[in-house]
Amino acid sequence: MTIKASRWLKQTPIVLVAIGAILLVPLSAYAQTDQGRIVGTVRDQNGALVPGASVVVKNDRTGEERAVTANGEGVYILPALRASQYTITVSAPNFAVTTITGVQLAVGQEQKLDVTVSPTGVSESIDVIAGASEAAIDTGSARMGATVDQREVVGLPLNGRQLSQLYLQAPGSVNSGAGTFGDIRFSGRAVNQNIVRFDGVEGSAIIDASPGNLNGEIAGPFRLQSSLENVQEFRVDSNNFPAEYGTGTGGQISVVTKSGSNRFHG
Repeated sequence: MTIKASRWLKQTPIVLVAIGAILLVPLSAYAQTDQGRIVGTVRDQNGALVPGASVVVKNDRTGEERAVTANGEGVYILPALRASQYTITVSAPNFAVTTITGVQLAVGQEQKLDVTVSPTGVSESIDVIAGASEAAIDTGSARMGATVDQREVVGLPLNGRQLSQLYLQAPGSVNSGAGTFGDIRFSGRAVNQNIVRFDGVEGSAIIDASPGNLNGEIAGPFRLQSSLENVQEFRVDSNNFPAEYGTGTGGQISVVTKSGSNRFHG
C-alpha cells in the first residue's frame, strides 16, 4: 500500500462524518417552521422553584409521549411538537402528581405553561383543565399573523375551496385578484415573496437545474396546492416573523397536514 493511499484511508472517517453533518443541517432547519413547543416553570404553592421535576407530554391524538426534566431553576422546554392537543403530567419528589389536560398547541406556536405543584404526604393526583383562551395567546414571539384551525378550515365557506383564500385572515393581507396564492399580498410586498411550507418542506415554487427558484423570479401561477381535506391547520405570518423563516420577505405560510390518531374513523 502506498503512503498516499494510507493517508486517504485514515482521513476517510473524518470526511464521512463531515458529509453526514452537512446533510443533517437542512433537515433540522426545515422542521423548525411547522413545529411548536411548550415551555414553562414548575413552582410550589408558595412560588418557590421546583428543580428536577419530571414533565411528560402526551399527544392525545396519537398517544405519543415525551419526557424532560426541569433544570435547576425549575424551567422545562418541550421542543419540536406537532400541532395537536396535549396532556402534561408533572411529578416531583414530595409533591402530588399534577396533570393538565386539553393543552392546545397551534402550528409553530410557543405555548407558555407554568405549573404549580402541591406538597403531599400521600399519593394523590391533581387534574387541571387548560382553558381555550390560554392556547390562543402566543407570548413567545413578536410576529404578526393568524392561526387557522381545523374548525375554520372545514367550516368557512370558500369559492372553489381554495386554501389561499383563508390567508386573508392574517393582518396586512390584501387580495389583489381572484384570491389565489398569486393574488394575495402581505404588507405591500410582492406576491413572489410569499413562501408556503407543507409540514416544514418548502412548496413555493419550481426549482430548476441552474440552480434557481424559477417561480420566485418569474411571475407565474404555479404553487404547490393541497386539498383542504388534507389540511389540519396552518399559520400565516405577515410581519416580524422569527429568523428561521427565510427565503422570502412576504407572507410565511406553514401548513400542517392531517396525521393519524388512535380513534377509528372513516
